[in-house]
Amino acid sequence: MYLYIYDSFLNEKKYTDLLIKIEKRLTDLGIKGKIARLSVLKNMKELINDAAKEGIHTVVAIGNAQTFAKVINIVADLDLTLGLIPVDNNNNIAKILGIPPKEAACEVLASRIIKKIDLGKINNHYFINTAEIENGDVVIEYNDFKVEPTTKKNKITLYNFATNENLSMSNPIDGILEAVITPIKSGLFGSKKIAETILPFTKIKIGSNQEDQVSILTDQQIIMKTPVEITVAPQKLKVIVGSERNFD
Repeated sequence: MYLYIYDSFLNEKKYTDLLIKIEKRLTDLGIKGKIARLSVLKNMKELINDAAKEGIHTVVAIGNAQTFAKVINIVADLDLTLGLIPVDNNNNIAKILGIPPKEAACEVLASRIIKKIDLGKINNHYFINTAEIENGDVVIEYNDFKVEPTTKKNKITLYNFATNENLSMSNPIDGILEAVITPIKSGLFGSKKIAETILPFTKIKIGSNQEDQVSILTDQQIIMKTPVEITVAPQKLKVIVGSERNFD
């Protein structure tokens, strides 16, 4: 049985025709299921937990990358499979998973190729793609070393997926995350990136060098504060993927 979670922004009239096409295609493919439309009165966690008790085995997030990221933090600790139907063409997570946008994603759901992929975990919060720190005065505890950015302006990105051209080794099924430290040097002609430092890891800690906490943005939606411990959760998520995915 399938549970289809419609994000609240899909209540806008401009999405009506698209949702009709998606529902028709799901019916044609024989994978129509229960529909739950999110609103201020409906809690996603309660909806999914109740569905699991009713015997639902697959939750499908219909929306954008943020929709998918929110569902992950509920589904990851349940024995459920997660699917995705992106409603736009700008979903990097969907592209990596090999899922085309809109009604074409229904074909991927029907083929039901399931992979167990890694997740990153910051304290008790999961992320599937990246976590980022901008210009943070931080110290990273990495194995037996302590690492700090060499410039005041910098960017630290924790990767699970290979969204960076220089991270061809980043793979969501290898049990390893990558921390990329990118120093940025300011000059008369603007800012310039300096060579990156890449730290593959299974566990690191990030703290602040000052009393003020530093913000960490996970999957472009949740802001967390230092100090944090980041670990990899190997093969934590069962997800439906397409044949055009960016990993084996």
